[in-house]
Amino acid sequence: MQCNRDSRDSASKGLSRRNLLKAAGLAVIGAAALPAEAKHLWTKAKKNFRLGIFAQVYRKLPLEEAVAKIKADGFRSVITDFNFADVRFNPAKPDWEAVKKIRDCLDRHGLAVAGLYGYYNVIAPDLALRRKGRERMEFMLTNWKRFGSPNVTTETGTYNTKSEWQDSPKNASEEGYLECRREIEGLVKLAEKAGAVVNIEQYWRNIIGTIDRAERLFREVNSPALKLTMDPSNYFRPEDLPRMKPMLEDMFRRLGPQIALAHAKDVRVTEKGQEHPAAGLGVLDYATYLELLAKLDRPIDLVLEHLTLDQMPKARDFVLGKMDKLP
Repeated sequence: MQCNRDSRDSASKGLSRRNLLKAAGLAVIGAAALPAEAKHLWTKAKKNFRLGIFAQVYRKLPLEEAVAKIKADGFRSVITDFNFADVRFNPAKPDWEAVKKIRDCLDRHGLAVAGLYGYYNVIAPDLALRRKGRERMEFMLTNWKRFGSPNVTTETGTYNTKSEWQDSPKNASEEGYLECRREIEGLVKLAEKAGAVVNIEQYWRNIIGTIDRAERLFREVNSPALKLTMDPSNYFRPEDLPRMKPMLEDMFRRLGPQIALAHAKDVRVTEKGQEHPAAGLGVLDYATYLELLAKLDRPIDLVLEHLTLDQMPKARDFVLGKMDKLP
């Protein structure tokens, strides 16, 4: 099949990272549809992936400068909490003019809102804190049309009283799972009425901490208003890292149909413990991850996170380089 390989190599040169960025970045990715019969994973990725970034990376900049830079840096979508240096939105005191100003600026630069930042500890032991987070999440689900995306993501929470990112013995209990499910069911019912989607992001230190738990939740809360934000780095306990590829294949086999958004960061273990740095700074098997994501063969935002502005170019180029090497 040398002719197909030559064609692909020729096309790859035209879609090089340098050319993409010169053209204000990745306009090809997620743009005009390529032939439906295309079989190469590389082709499917170029057709379906829309590279995005958490807008918080640029939040210290004024709105116009931040959005122009996001576009110039090659991104086509953002996940945002609608806060920049000079324009800020507080859900507790809604200023819809601020939202409109941000949306208008994003629209002018051709940037889509891939999802909304609804993260909170859904089973926080501090009930006042839980209620505050739930009210913010409900507010975003109800008003998603103003914000520009039906996808509102949250973690699934922990009973740890010191940190929402640390585990607790109760997390693995049936009691903990059932309470978490009740909380998520309430959000999903609201989302169904509003036409929104609750996206959960799994993390091994949270209630939904395994592939089994996630699969069970989707089976028991059977609704199109409940989907998954796929972040494979979150699934691996330190002892799981040696069996990364089979775990990736298992999570996509069992959870792939539920994926609505995808994150790009990394995982590693240091003397300080497990860390989740920017993409390319850890051991995540990106070749397998992107292959499995491309095999879904549907439009999806691939969103960079856990990075600083100065780390962004290297992380972006790492992900694009891995995409270029897809078969």
